[in-house]
Amino acid sequence: MSDYMKDMFIEVREKPKKKEAPSVSTSMLLEMIEKTMNSLNAAHIKTAGYSLVEAEEGDDKKKQEDVSIKRPIVKITEAWGKAENVDRQIMEAMLNNIQGKTVEAKLDSVRAFLANDPASLQGDITKIMSYLIFLDTFASIVNDYGASVTGFLFEAFLAALFGGRSIQVDDPTDVGAKGSLPIEDNQLLVQAKAQSEGSDAEPDLKLVPYSLKVLRKDGIVHGSFKNLVDFFLDDSKKRVSDSIVYLVVIKDDVKGGEGEKKTTGRLKFYEFEITRETFMTLIGAPTEVPVWGYVPKTLKSKRAFNPATNTFGEKARVAERGKHKYRLPDGSPIGAEITEPITLEKGATILRFEKTGEMQDILAPGALKLYTPEQHRAIMAKFGGSDPEAVNREVFAALKQTKGYGSKVKGGAQWSITPTIYRKLPGIGGSESSYKGDLVIDSGAIREKAEEYTATLNQGIVAIFNSLSALTDNINNYFIAGDIGQGSDATTNAKKLRNAVLAVIPEPAIEQGDEGGFTDRNPSFYGFEE
Repeated sequence: MSDYMKDMFIEVREKPKKKEAPSVSTSMLLEMIEKTMNSLNAAHIKTAGYSLVEAEEGDDKKKQEDVSIKRPIVKITEAWGKAENVDRQIMEAMLNNIQGKTVEAKLDSVRAFLANDPASLQGDITKIMSYLIFLDTFASIVNDYGASVTGFLFEAFLAALFGGRSIQVDDPTDVGAKGSLPIEDNQLLVQAKAQSEGSDAEPDLKLVPYSLKVLRKDGIVHGSFKNLVDFFLDDSKKRVSDSIVYLVVIKDDVKGGEGEKKTTGRLKFYEFEITRETFMTLIGAPTEVPVWGYVPKTLKSKRAFNPATNTFGEKARVAERGKHKYRLPDGSPIGAEITEPITLEKGATILRFEKTGEMQDILAPGALKLYTPEQHRAIMAKFGGSDPEAVNREVFAALKQTKGYGSKVKGGAQWSITPTIYRKLPGIGGSESSYKGDLVIDSGAIREKAEEYTATLNQGIVAIFNSLSALTDNINNYFIAGDIGQGSDATTNAKKLRNAVLAVIPEPAIEQGDEGGFTDRNPSFYGFEE
């Protein structure tokens, strides 16, 4: 028996021993587990949760028997964010069958899995498990944690989903950020440009900085203005791109009783890009509003005007409130005030306060936190005077002189992009829309789909997972709860598990796939804690 297997349970073995049944010993159980794990090349999974169920009709009586498979449920961990971590490598392997090299393509793939006939995968256990593990893990991350924890775990999950050199960024030194926190949460290895249809070439993959925002319905995307400006000014060699992609996930919800909001399980995905060239059109961009003024009108009939009723009230539109409805033409832009009751004949000219038909840009309150009107005009002049493709760092550095960059407010000035704006933005990689589709993360729907796919599985595979489940449960009860009887059951489970594996996978293939042996692997690879 390996020293690792002895050391793994050192704390348990040094506790006061209970009376052991003659049929089982710690040594015997550990040796049997080691042999079985050598055969399985197992991942660090635990078999828990609900089952996949297939109904079968009995031979003698027309009744339904449940044939179930205990599905793997992975340990959710932030370690997925680092490519060199063993937990990440295992999760990446589990999700490797989720098709697509972009967020949109992977969403399409998962939706197809939920919508298609289970027979389409022809009982492919690796694909079926990949998609079910994706759905289970993602559902848990989104629904079982608070907002900050959800965001952090989602970042790590994305890194494992895209794999390769994809990472979760939680340290400025990872990306060469100077003097501020990194605004990117991930660097994901994605297909950055659309590939021509029918092309057999390998997709052109590149690392792309991503910032993830998980929001409630109608949530606003926001962040530190200084950090965002610093990102576009940073010329570190560790920077992989001069742009940042925002992935916005909206948790759709409805109002419940007493104003409480309840989630519907539907997630909506938006993806858009900010560059130095588009910065000023997205961050603190002016709002285009109609110009109001006194417009000359010719009276079509005789009409009386009373100064007592010639003022717009509080219920009028904002631009109209407190203004005179009509003024007398006197050559000035606003005309003369009507101070006495007056009657004008048909064909006379009067000035009426209304929209002139022209439009103007004004800075909204959110933008005024970032720039003064003078600063905004000066920056727009510099950007407008440059080639749209050449807003370089030197030109962009003008933003360091703005009030938002030098804000002393705790946390710094915050920029924001409202749903009205990001819903209308183009997507990345040449796509027309920022909207990438939705995904319903509903436990009932996942359970139903899991049951459908069970019917397509080889029953030998069902036996493997069920034996592994029983082995795990009995090991826990033996070493943690001190249940001697279940220690004996665990040895039986281990034998059944090995037999189930050999019935599906030839022993030469197992030996070839697990060269190096059990003791060469990190303990967590097999699901045990050090």
